[in-house]
Amino acid sequence: MKRWLTTKEACQYTNLCFKTLKKYYLEGLIYAKKVGNKWLWDRESIDAFLGEDDVKAELLLNGVKR
Repeated sequence: MKRWLTTKEACQYTNLCFKTLKKYYLEGLIYAKKVGNKWLWDRESIDAFLGEDDVKAELLLNGVKR
């Protein structure tokens, strides 16, 4: 499985929209980089964020911070 995902692939992989992915990126929860006018999303950081603590991930996905 490849490490860097396009925005479309990252949205499909996480079932999240671009706006939510960018929010998590800006909060430092996942890693991404912009190459030209395209975003590339780090699958490993997404996996670590979503998999490290299911309760934390569920709260964040629902917009609740601890």
